[in-house]
Formats: sequence, C-alpha cells, structure tokens
Amino acid sequence: MGRRLRPGPASMAGLGWLARVGPAPLEAWRCAMGWSEVAARSHARRLELEGWLARYPMTRGAGSLFVATRNGVRVLGLPLRAAGPPAPTWWAHHCGCAWAAAWLELRGHRFLGDRELLQDSGWSEGISWRDHKGVHDARHRPDLVGIHRDGWCVAVEVELTQKSVERLKAILTMHAHWRAAGRTGGVIYMCADRDGCDRITRVADQLGLIGSGGRGLRLELLRDMTADAIQAGQDVRAQRAGLAAAGAVRR
Repeated sequence: MGRRLRPGPASMAGLGWLARVGPAPLEAWRCAMGWSEVAARSHARRLELEGWLARYPMTRGAGSLFVATRNGVRVLGLPLRAAGPPAPTWWAHHCGCAWAAAWLELRGHRFLGDRELLQDSGWSEGISWRDHKGVHDARHRPDLVGIHRDGWCVAVEVELTQKSVERLKAILTMHAHWRAAGRTGGVIYMCADRDGCDRITRVADQLGLIGSGGRGLRLELLRDMTADAIQAGQDVRAQRAGLAAAGAVRR
C-alpha cells in the first residue's frame, strides 16, 4: 500500500479560504486557488481524510459544496465559526458567494468572507422596513467585503432572488449611509440576470441613493463574473506552468 499523502501548505491554504468563505463548489474553490481540477480533488481528498473538510452533494449533476469542518477550522487556528451542512434553499446563494470571493481573489483584492463577517458585528447593522404585513426590524450584513489595494472597502451583495422593494430600499439606504460616512466606497451587487440589475437600479434611483450618476453602486451579472474568474484562474495556472518550465530549463 502506498504512503498516504498528507495535507501540505497548499492544501492548508485552500482550507483557510473555505473557512473564511463558507460552502463553495469545487470549480470556484479551485479557480480561487489557481489549481487544476485534478489538483483540487487531490487536496480535497487529503483534507477529507483528516476530517478537516466535508463535502455535501447538491442536485445530481451540480457537484458538491465543500466546507471546512469544525476540526478543520480549529487546526487552522482561525477565530471563526465553522459552517454547518448547507441547506438546499441556500445552495445557489453559497455558490454565488464563493464565485464572488474567487472573483475578488483573482483580481488581486483582499476580502472578508461570509464567515469572517459573521464574527465581526461591526459589519452588521439594524434595518427597518414596512410592507403589507407591518413593520419589520432585522439586522443585515453584506455577503462579502472587498478590500482594495489602497485600503478602501466595498460591500458585496449576492442578489440571486428578489427581496421585497421595501426591504431592498432599507438595505440600499444602509449602504448609502456607509458610503456617505466614508466606511465603504459603495456596494457591488451580483445579480442572476439583467432584470435583477434593472430592479436594483430603479430602486436606487427612486431613493436618490448611492451618489449622482450611480457612483458607489456597481452591478455585475453572476455569469459574467464567473466567466471572468474562470479565465483569470486559467491565466494564473498558465503563468505558474511557465515559471515552472523556466525553472526546469535553468536547472
């Protein structure tokens, strides 16, 4: 029997990314880490054998969501709460958040992932809205926070299903306040389709929020962002392969 491969630095880096982001599909995870599919599956197997990673199958043909377990987060020494088994109603949202994180990673930005924001009450704010059911009070936090090279932050909202107009107004008002206070440079909305983008634009325009000319509000289609991340991941792997080949020639 061959020697069992243990998780190395690359595996642990990938585990750390999952611990910060939360449940993620293999494709988003491997793109963010600059891995091939074969390498990603190898890292996943090593981590899974240690009990540091769990996988949860989605609908047949949709793959699995990969999650850093409680023991995995503990061995990393991160002050984060491990994600539990992802509920089917949240699968699409988890995938969207993972792709948004991969997109930020591959654009060279640091970010705070969902699990990090969950532990940081400073990124959670009370909102209130009224609809036909009455008055609602809740707390809201963005799905991610991107950190630009210059240090300024931008909130990221993954909006794949429609919220009520009044709730959306309350969330946009929160982001407008954060921008006005200099806490963020605005908010990026990742939407499932063009109708979703148009709906957010209409609500923001009605409120006169975010800034004149739409500054501070950026809209992205999830499919375009995903394609951009995949291409960037391919570029990273090609660059690594080129550096490795050059090193082999020098030796």
